[in-house]
Amino acid sequence: MNELVRRDPFEALPSLFFPLGPRVASAGPRMDLTETDSAYQLAVELPGVQKDAIQVGVYENTVTIGAELPARENDAQTQWLLRERSFGKFSRSIALPEAVDDQASEARYADGVLTLTLRKKSASQTKRLTIH
Repeated sequence: MNELVRRDPFEALPSLFFPLGPRVASAGPRMDLTETDSAYQLAVELPGVQKDAIQVGVYENTVTIGAELPARENDAQTQWLLRERSFGKFSRSIALPEAVDDQASEARYADGVLTLTLRKKSASQTKRLTIH
Protein backbone atom coordinates (compact mmCIF):
# COMPACT_ATOMS: atom_id res chain seq x y z
CA MET A 1 0.00 0.00 0.00
CA ASN A 2 1.31 3.44 -0.85
CA GLU A 3 1.59 6.02 1.90
CA LEU A 4 0.73 9.63 1.40
CA VAL A 5 3.70 11.84 2.27
CA ARG A 6 3.14 15.53 2.86
CA ARG A 7 5.95 17.87 1.87
CA ASP A 8 6.44 21.52 2.54
CA PRO A 9 6.96 23.19 -0.87
CA PHE A 10 8.96 25.96 0.81
CA GLU A 11 11.40 23.76 2.79
CA ALA A 12 14.25 24.30 0.29
CA LEU A 13 13.92 28.09 0.23
CA PRO A 14 16.30 28.87 3.13
CA SER A 15 19.17 27.09 1.37
CA LEU A 16 18.38 28.88 -1.90
CA PHE A 17 18.21 32.38 -0.44
CA PHE A 18 20.64 32.02 2.46
CA PRO A 19 23.47 29.71 1.34
CA LEU A 20 25.30 30.22 4.65
CA GLY A 21 22.21 29.29 6.65
CA PRO A 22 19.02 31.14 7.55
CA ARG A 23 19.22 34.41 9.37
CA VAL A 24 17.88 34.39 12.88
CA ALA A 25 15.40 37.14 13.58
CA SER A 26 15.40 38.42 17.12
CA ALA A 27 13.20 40.69 19.14
CA GLY A 28 15.47 43.34 20.51
CA PRO A 29 19.17 44.01 20.28
CA ARG A 30 21.82 41.45 19.40
CA MET A 31 23.51 39.69 22.27
CA ASP A 32 26.08 37.02 23.09
CA LEU A 33 25.84 34.69 26.09
CA THR A 34 28.77 32.69 27.46
CA GLU A 35 29.20 30.53 30.57
CA THR A 36 32.04 29.72 32.95
CA ASP A 37 31.98 27.51 36.06
CA SER A 38 30.97 30.45 38.27
CA ALA A 39 29.08 32.92 36.04
CA TYR A 40 27.22 33.76 32.87
CA GLN A 41 28.50 36.66 30.76
CA LEU A 42 25.98 38.52 28.61
CA ALA A 43 27.06 41.19 26.10
CA VAL A 44 24.24 43.26 24.58
CA GLU A 45 24.63 45.75 21.72
CA LEU A 46 22.85 49.02 22.58
CA PRO A 47 24.42 51.68 20.32
CA GLY A 48 23.11 55.19 20.86
CA VAL A 49 21.35 54.35 24.14
CA GLN A 50 22.21 56.46 27.19
CA LYS A 51 23.30 54.46 30.24
CA ASP A 52 20.48 55.97 32.34
CA ALA A 53 17.87 54.68 29.86
CA ILE A 54 18.79 50.99 30.41
CA GLN A 55 17.01 48.80 32.97
CA VAL A 56 18.30 45.38 34.03
CA GLY A 57 16.31 43.05 36.25
CA VAL A 58 17.34 39.67 37.67
CA TYR A 59 14.88 37.23 39.20
CA GLU A 60 16.07 33.69 39.98
CA ASN A 61 17.32 32.43 36.59
CA THR A 62 15.75 35.11 34.38
CA VAL A 63 17.44 38.32 33.26
CA THR A 64 15.34 41.09 31.72
CA ILE A 65 16.89 44.00 29.81
CA GLY A 66 14.87 47.01 28.72
CA ALA A 67 15.57 50.40 27.22
CA GLU A 68 14.21 53.03 24.94
CA LEU A 69 16.06 53.60 21.70
CA PRO A 70 15.71 57.28 20.76
CA ALA A 71 14.17 58.23 17.42
CA ARG A 72 15.82 60.82 15.24
CA GLU A 73 13.78 63.98 14.97
CA ASN A 74 12.24 64.86 11.63
CA ASP A 75 12.53 68.36 10.29
CA ALA A 76 10.98 70.00 7.26
CA GLN A 77 14.28 70.05 5.35
CA THR A 78 15.11 66.37 5.77
CA GLN A 79 13.90 63.77 3.29
CA TRP A 80 14.55 60.17 4.30
CA LEU A 81 16.09 58.02 1.54
CA LEU A 82 16.71 55.00 3.74
CA ARG A 83 15.71 54.33 7.34
CA GLU A 84 16.76 51.00 8.87
CA ARG A 85 17.71 51.82 12.45
CA SER A 86 15.24 50.75 15.11
CA PHE A 87 13.77 53.03 17.74
CA GLY A 88 11.23 52.83 20.51
CA LYS A 89 10.91 50.79 23.72
CA PHE A 90 11.99 47.19 23.97
CA SER A 91 12.26 44.54 26.64
CA ARG A 92 13.93 41.16 26.33
CA SER A 93 14.11 38.32 28.86
CA ILE A 94 16.65 35.51 28.84
CA ALA A 95 16.15 32.33 30.90
CA LEU A 96 19.44 30.89 32.15
CA PRO A 97 20.00 27.23 33.11
CA GLU A 98 20.74 28.10 36.77
CA ALA A 99 19.68 30.74 39.30
CA VAL A 100 21.73 33.94 39.48
CA ASP A 101 23.09 35.64 42.60
CA ASP A 102 21.89 39.19 41.98
CA GLN A 103 23.97 40.57 44.90
CA ALA A 104 27.26 39.31 43.41
CA SER A 105 26.47 40.16 39.77
CA GLU A 106 27.63 43.33 38.03
CA ALA A 107 26.89 45.42 34.94
CA ARG A 108 29.12 47.66 32.81
CA TYR A 109 28.23 49.85 29.84
CA ALA A 110 30.90 51.15 27.47
CA ASP A 111 31.04 51.96 23.75
CA GLY A 112 27.41 50.94 23.18
CA VAL A 113 27.79 47.47 24.72
CA LEU A 114 26.17 46.42 27.99
CA THR A 115 28.18 43.65 29.66
CA LEU A 116 26.57 41.68 32.48
CA THR A 117 28.53 39.28 34.67
CA LEU A 118 25.87 37.16 36.33
CA ARG A 119 27.27 35.03 39.16
CA LYS A 120 25.69 31.63 39.63
CA LYS A 121 24.13 30.92 43.01
CA SER A 122 26.16 28.44 44.98
CA ALA A 123 24.47 25.33 46.33
CA SER A 124 24.58 26.81 49.83
CA GLN A 125 22.45 29.76 48.72
CA THR A 126 19.77 27.57 47.16
CA LYS A 127 16.89 26.90 49.51
CA ARG A 128 15.87 23.25 49.66
CA LEU A 129 12.51 22.19 50.99
CA THR A 130 12.00 19.05 53.04
CA ILE A 131 9.15 16.88 51.85
CA HIS A 132 6.96 15.64 54.72
